[in-house]
Amino acid sequence: MNEWVGHSLRLTTVCLAASALLIPPGFAGVGPSLPFALGLGILAAGLLAVRDQLSSLPTAVGYDLGWYARDLWLAAALAALVTVVGPATTADELAALGGVVGLVGMLNYFVRPLYLLVFSLVVERSGSTGG
Repeated sequence: MNEWVGHSLRLTTVCLAASALLIPPGFAGVGPSLPFALGLGILAAGLLAVRDQLSSLPTAVGYDLGWYARDLWLAAALAALVTVVGPATTADELAALGGVVGLVGMLNYFVRPLYLLVFSLVVERSGSTGG
């Protein structure tokens, strides 16, 4: 069960970080383009290369920063994917897509207790009928 809790929180973190990579450039007037997507791809590769160093970040205010930071490369890769595949043609639309990605992350955060409850009930029921 704890593995599912971690994966669901990981999805929220990745979506929010990808949103943070898309909204400010959109507000700054940077629209979706191949060079911008390439820059995000290079950022993703760089973050993947230093993933082990990022995972050793300390705990601050009760949060294990290393646990969150090790997945930042996924956020940059998701932002690059949204830049290339998304229907945006202007900088404002790119910022809006960044908002949608962040909204998906927050929706996952708020619905997470419900689907984790359903998952735990299914696991509990399958375990009690099998033995």
